[in-house]
Amino acid sequence: MKVIFLGCGYLGHNLSRMLSDEFDVSVLSIPSPYTAITEGFTEVNVFDPEELKKIDVRDAVVVDSTGLVANNAVSDDEEALLKDLLKKYEDLLNVLKEGGAKRFVYISSGGTVYGSGKERFRETDEIRPVSLYAKSKAYTEEKIRASGIDHLIVRLANPFGGYQDPNKSQGVIPILIRKAMLGEVFQMWVDGSSVRDYIYITDVAEAFRLLIRNDVSNETVNIGSGTGTSLKEVIGEIERSTGRKIRMEYQTARMPIVDATVLNTDKLKKLTGFEPCVSFTEGVRLETERIQKELEQ
Repeated sequence: MKVIFLGCGYLGHNLSRMLSDEFDVSVLSIPSPYTAITEGFTEVNVFDPEELKKIDVRDAVVVDSTGLVANNAVSDDEEALLKDLLKKYEDLLNVLKEGGAKRFVYISSGGTVYGSGKERFRETDEIRPVSLYAKSKAYTEEKIRASGIDHLIVRLANPFGGYQDPNKSQGVIPILIRKAMLGEVFQMWVDGSSVRDYIYITDVAEAFRLLIRNDVSNETVNIGSGTGTSLKEVIGEIERSTGRKIRMEYQTARMPIVDATVLNTDKLKKLTGFEPCVSFTEGVRLETERIQKELEQ
């Protein structure tokens, strides 16, 4: 089966590499720190309809791993920014439909679109996006459903692990590990009791593999570990793994913060049989080893 990734950042690079053993994988993207080491990469601005029309997408599962809105983005005119974003997706979806794509898989944000809550969020729960990033994901979901394209919307928890650009760490776990190893200060923007659902990248890839293999269509599905871990617990695990204390500096957040979000993954399990294999402790250990090797080079 042909699988085309749009975007070659952290997710596009790692997922395309991990799925290439089973599927005919290619990656379309503008240049990034990952493109030079990504097999099957072709330089394309996927949000330029004329460029994308030149690509054969017939019968392909097209996975959107682009990131037009950063997770810390703020704007004085959110309405205009979101309107422009949705126009880009309208054009993209039209090209894919006209080109005969089999399915459009959109990676949404399970960590932000639901808002904050103490219970594990199901796909049927009302979403409450607060940040600009969360709104961009929620509004794009609506655009995709309304377009009529065969689709799969994946609400992904907080992935970590795998290859990352060493000059641009993404996610709190690799950042904390680097800070610990280098003796640098970590700026804390949220309370230590803040809870997230962390999932190791190989488990993310396996969930995608099973969703594609099982031909899951026109559904919205959570991908996560189903387990909540507080930032305080994350810090403790990283200090144990690195053997070093993390220096903290507390800051006031400049954007809305979600206090707690954990995903219910019963639907994913029912559709595919998926079970995560890498525990949080094991994932942190693997990340510690990876980053230690990078720092020694």
